[in-house]
Amino acid sequence: MEIGSSRQEYDEQKLAELTMLAALMLERAEELTETVVTRVYKQFPVYAGMVSREMLRASVHDHVVSAFDPMARSQKADLRAAGPTGRVGAADGIPLTVVMDGYRVAFRVVWSAIVETARGMGMSSDACLDAATILIASLEAFTREMSTGYRDELSRQIRSEEQRRAAVVQALLEGRLADTNLWEAAEQLRLPASGPFVVIAARVPAIGRHALPHIEQGLGVLGIDSAWRLMHDVEIGVAALPGPSAQLDRLVTALHVGEGARVGVSPPYDDLRSTSLALRLARIALHGAAERRRVVVFGSDPLSAVAGSAPDIMPRVARGILAGLEELPIQDRTLLLDTFGAWLDADGSAGEAGRRLFVHPNTVRNRLRRLEKQTGRSLSNPRAIAELILAYEIDSGIRAAVAEAAASPA
Repeated sequence: MEIGSSRQEYDEQKLAELTMLAALMLERAEELTETVVTRVYKQFPVYAGMVSREMLRASVHDHVVSAFDPMARSQKADLRAAGPTGRVGAADGIPLTVVMDGYRVAFRVVWSAIVETARGMGMSSDACLDAATILIASLEAFTREMSTGYRDELSRQIRSEEQRRAAVVQALLEGRLADTNLWEAAEQLRLPASGPFVVIAARVPAIGRHALPHIEQGLGVLGIDSAWRLMHDVEIGVAALPGPSAQLDRLVTALHVGEGARVGVSPPYDDLRSTSLALRLARIALHGAAERRRVVVFGSDPLSAVAGSAPDIMPRVARGILAGLEELPIQDRTLLLDTFGAWLDADGSAGEAGRRLFVHPNTVRNRLRRLEKQTGRSLSNPRAIAELILAYEIDSGIRAAVAEAAASPA
């Protein structure tokens, strides 16, 4: 009983000492604040250009009071001042490391004041250790809360910037950007005010998923700046080419190296106000993109552009030309069309087409004769070949779209 009473009296004495220490520190709040502000400005001159003395003083004073006022009432530190400090720092563009440096300066100042005050009041060594423990725990809690506030504000800024850029891209794509806003739009998108530009349209694998998730960074490495907008069916980019055709070739090569998406690219244009027209051309080129030619630049492949120019009509045209193939099993139909495509890619050479298909040239010739018989169109007739090529381009686009949809997750 006596031991317990002694322990209780000892704990009460320490608590009284801590309470008195906190009260004395609160009395020195103004003095501590001025010391911290002066040392921060002296050790880190960057603060002077980013934070006014009045703002820094108010923040430091709030922290000192928030740390010692609850301690004077035997409560935990009040962390409400830390979150806003972090958010304001991020909003003002102050690096997190600089804010952390300010906290370290404040800790040293406050700790020196605690030691000085504790000695003056004859505080016991155990109570001093408790005070140190409380101060360190408070600093850790303040720092954690401040860092969370800083990251939250930084995330909000990033989301806001992305939303603003997406809105500007949308206005460009829809042709709703006023002439007076062109320079502002270009600056917002980090694009030059004049071209050449191209619009890129890439088919997405599913709603909400990127077709080219790393393309902006990849093009940036090539010196090609771009801005992107994710739509329900396509991912659209506006890219600024630093030079003429050579840069367009590099862009197309980068798109080929991408994630396997089908991509249409508009022809180059110089005025951002023409972006909506360029988008229509990029979408037409996208309709012509298929597995054997995933990236199509409008104008570089006129047949694929024609095949994709009227998606509501062209499938009917293809069905009419290829009607004779409908009576065949799907595997035979696909085999004949793929052989025809390989023959076209081989510039009409049965030998080269056979090499690409890993079959004998005579096998290629036999399949082409079957195609002629089923469609009623001779490959020695230029008009018939033109019709078959057009139908093949349309059919290839349809088949690629169906295969892509089947491979996409539900």
